[in-house]
Amino acid sequence: MYRYMALKWDRRDMSAAQVAAAIAAALKRVSPHAWTTSHVAPGLQVMDAGAASGRMRTTSVGTRGVILGQLFPRLSSAAVPQVSELDDNEAERCWVSGAQHLVDAYWGRYVAILHDPSGDRCLILRDPTGALPCFVTHHAGVDIYFSDMEDAARLPFLPFSINWDFVRANIMLPMYQKIITGLNEVSEVLPAECLEIASGVRSCRFLWDPYAIAASGITEDPQAAARELRGVVRATIATLAGGYDRVVHNLGGLDSSIALACLTDAPARPEITAITHFTPTPRGDERAYTRAMARHADVPLIEAELDAARADVRRIFASNRLARPHGFFDCLGLNGHVLETADAVGAQAIFYGVGGDQVFFQPPLNMAALDHVKAHGFGRRSIAVALEASRYGRCRVADTLAAMWRERIRPEPCYPYVSAALFRRRRLPLVEETVTEAAGYESLLHPLLRPADDMSKGKYLHILMSAFFSIEHYDHWDTAYTAERVHLFLAQPIIEACLRIPTWVLTYRGIDRGLARRAFAGDLPPMISARLSKNGPDDYYGDLYRRNVDAIRPVLVGGQLVREGILKAGAVERALGAADHSTYAHPPHLLGHFATEAWIERWRQRPSIIPL
Repeated sequence: MYRYMALKWDRRDMSAAQVAAAIAAALKRVSPHAWTTSHVAPGLQVMDAGAASGRMRTTSVGTRGVILGQLFPRLSSAAVPQVSELDDNEAERCWVSGAQHLVDAYWGRYVAILHDPSGDRCLILRDPTGALPCFVTHHAGVDIYFSDMEDAARLPFLPFSINWDFVRANIMLPMYQKIITGLNEVSEVLPAECLEIASGVRSCRFLWDPYAIAASGITEDPQAAARELRGVVRATIATLAGGYDRVVHNLGGLDSSIALACLTDAPARPEITAITHFTPTPRGDERAYTRAMARHADVPLIEAELDAARADVRRIFASNRLARPHGFFDCLGLNGHVLETADAVGAQAIFYGVGGDQVFFQPPLNMAALDHVKAHGFGRRSIAVALEASRYGRCRVADTLAAMWRERIRPEPCYPYVSAALFRRRRLPLVEETVTEAAGYESLLHPLLRPADDMSKGKYLHILMSAFFSIEHYDHWDTAYTAERVHLFLAQPIIEACLRIPTWVLTYRGIDRGLARRAFAGDLPPMISARLSKNGPDDYYGDLYRRNVDAIRPVLVGGQLVREGILKAGAVERALGAADHSTYAHPPHLLGHFATEAWIERWRQRPSIIPL
């Protein structure tokens, strides 16, 4: 699995140059990966490991630097090959534009490092999706940029400590990209951010604006929007699949079925093995749908039962160290079926339909009606839009019409309205009120996730969910780094195409992901495109919790979250001691807090700092 580490220092600082050489030597000494130096310039050394032709790799930008990861030219109507090298003309355009040309003319999963010949000026750009991490730490005059936190954790001279502000914010705003990480000593180059270092002075700017994209090239006609959406999704997924010979595809509901349909039609179709998970209870069993889709796509399907008796939660205390705790508990990874399957079939990547809910706009709220009245006022379509939005949002038409009237006459500020709608049903009974009632968590979000007060509320929710959606590139369960993880829908062309479609069109006819269903109806078995239910492993979470409560209890009752005043000691004890735990807290929340404690303990277990 591909990884990189880049060392940047002042080329005139001889002491820092010696430190950089020592860091590079230490990395090659302590790491299990085969590192090579891929680029050298004054005050800069770039190393990588796990590069593969046609997949994640280091791409030369002539004498101007390197692209780390995977880069593609802007889409035509068909799949396009990965860029293997940028010629001198393209390299100069990237440099003269301050890296803007990369964002405008290309897309992918990448971090770009560009510089002038002297090394006095350097640009570091992370692609707008943030698919490939770019963490930063510092040591003795050297800036260390890296993709995998586990690589930095192996360097015994680097100190790392828990950032409790992040832990609190992550409980309140899980999964959203933040400006801080879970470690005090580690920051990030944020998605779409270009960091410029010139004569030791750092400045940053963002080269991609989801709000500007959502306001340009808007497609309101459902037929045209469906046609455009289908073309972009098919071409993007075909492009991402082009570099792989064998993949495992995680198959479940509508989104992963759309992804599989696109994969099977790709010009350079890889060998695909589909896997689906199920529980013994009907609420977690989608096999009728996944079997139909696998037959339709003519791919083998592995059916893996989520068996709580097989899952050993203690494994999480030996997982990869990450820069932040998850906002939820990853039950699929704990069973290990996907990684075992990838290893057994020799898959180079695991493909996921994660992100479909976000880009196709799945949340059951009536904000599409608010967007419509904000854009067009009250007119002939208003009643029809209100009816569709009420059906979609599962609320009374009168309530939607009243909300539309308020939105037109005296709208509430965007962020408080959307935040309240998202979290009004959320129960956090174990979390201290000093955490749940604190203000200002939104200040820790990615700067482009903080909207203007007059932003369209449904479209802001769409941006909040789909732009910079925070998913770990490296699986914390996968200590062997079996295969790359590819989240097919969280790609720049798909995100941009969806942002240009208004929310009332995405929710076509008041149906969950209605436009996506219309666009891909001909590619799916009818039972899948018509299905409106959404199953989940809730019963498995409950069984997993009950079987492991004796192991969970001492970790939470005496844990750091209680000591730091984040969880309530009494409430935790009552929940863990109750015969009916659901009276106090849902099992996924209890398991999520347990996973956070394990993440904290993994960093506390790290050996004492050894000088370089």
